[in-house]
Amino acid sequence: MSKTKRFTKPLLLSAAAAFAITGVALAAPKADLNQDGQITRAEFFAEADAKFTAADTNFDGQLTKEEMKVLREKKRAERQEKRFSTMDANGDGAITRAEIDAAKTARKAKRDARRLEKLDTNGDGAIDETEQAAAKALRDAKRGERRAERKGKRGEGKMRGPKRDANGDGVISRAEFDASTEALFIRMDANGDGVLTKGEGPKHRKGRKGKKRGGM
Repeated sequence: MSKTKRFTKPLLLSAAAAFAITGVALAAPKADLNQDGQITRAEFFAEADAKFTAADTNFDGQLTKEEMKVLREKKRAERQEKRFSTMDANGDGAITRAEIDAAKTARKAKRDARRLEKLDTNGDGAIDETEQAAAKALRDAKRGERRAERKGKRGEGKMRGPKRDANGDGVISRAEFDASTEALFIRMDANGDGVLTKGEGPKHRKGRKGKKRGGM
């Protein structure tokens, strides 16, 4: 008689990323307060302000390395908890192999659906050779643009995001935080219209390994 392998929460939290399943559709960022698909400067600053307030545990108006570390660990734990809850379909506090397989299957189905929606330009429910070729040509063109952009920036030094701790004293004052938030918004607002829309902001790299995160 075969045994059903069960994974309890502490064990799964360490491996949740490998089997995590994304939510339904692509949720708007938290900063998009009115959920209209774009982030205004006011919304961007409101989200940044909330992060600062959450991290400033002693309410002294500045962030230490210890406070930022605590906030990162809290956010990480929240993400892991969410992943576990998503996979624990029956809510019994443990995840079986069947639930893991179901999560992987659902994730693949959503990935395939997104690919079909993106590439099926004639809407016939299938991706033919012409559509595949068009998608490949577009990918190649974008790669060429990125290579040209990187080549043009050589010699200028590696582009870096705004530095939070501007004076290097080991703490981030409110003024430093607000200044870096402003600089980050300007850097992300590619067309300078004061609103962030899909396609603006940091580029998403394939895979998460080695990905650097901005902010705190």
